[in-house]
Amino acid sequence: MYESADKAFKEMLDISTDIDKAILYAGEAVVASNFPESLNAVMIAKGQQLAAMGDTRATDMKSAPLTQLVVDAGCAGMVFFVREPKAEGLAVLATGKKDSRIGLVFYDMKTCMRDAQEVEEEAEAEA
Repeated sequence: MYESADKAFKEMLDISTDIDKAILYAGEAVVASNFPESLNAVMIAKGQQLAAMGDTRATDMKSAPLTQLVVDAGCAGMVFFVREPKAEGLAVLATGKKDSRIGLVFYDMKTCMRDAQEVEEEAEAEA
């Protein structure tokens, strides 16, 4: 999966000029990243914290699980998070410039995850 997922990740970065840095991961495993390797575990932990906070809030509100989130970090830019709500599902955490086109960034992140997931499902079907 990782080879084709890496291709989907690179396509996301090429298409979405608003994304600066990103990590695609599943559980604790890095699938693809353009963060410095030393930051990958930290970025996964941050994504998991966002997911946990979102899940807590969704439970409190009796709503569907968090699947996407954007944080406006002011002059520093934006943080984007998209995930599959299932355990150990794929997730993308990304940073972007201040005036990022939020809808397009989410679309590109979800497309990346979908393409990576399709590759995994095809490999499982062949096995």
